[in-house]
Amino acid sequence: DKPKLPVVVGEGEKCQMTVSPQYQVDCEEGLDCVTPPNILGAVGICSKVETKPAQPALAGEGQECKTNVPPNHQVHCEEGLLCSAPSRPGALGVCQWPAASSSPSEVAGEPAPGATPSLRGSASAAQERQP
Repeated sequence: DKPKLPVVVGEGEKCQMTVSPQYQVDCEEGLDCVTPPNILGAVGICSKVETKPAQPALAGEGQECKTNVPPNHQVHCEEGLLCSAPSRPGALGVCQWPAASSSPSEVAGEPAPGATPSLRGSASAAQERQP
């Protein structure tokens, strides 16, 4: 009788899934193999991990964004920035400030109707409004 592969262990026990199948040690259902960060192939410990709803990663100005893929792979832009629209599924965009408009309200410092307000200058604008 050969042992069932991979070997399955419980909470608090050592696990390792990054080796050949005959040497793998997996965690019971509902547990994750938690390994030290940045150590490829390290042995981990089976632990219950609280799952939070996935939040998309955020990118800053000039960084790559990806919004036309499944939610768990998306990278959104920080508030006030827009992701340049990639043309094909899975293509990357770039986070950038909305293009300047010649509308009178935007020239006066307020966003045009329907535009996403940016955070650029918001602190100084708020200080100017205070008496």
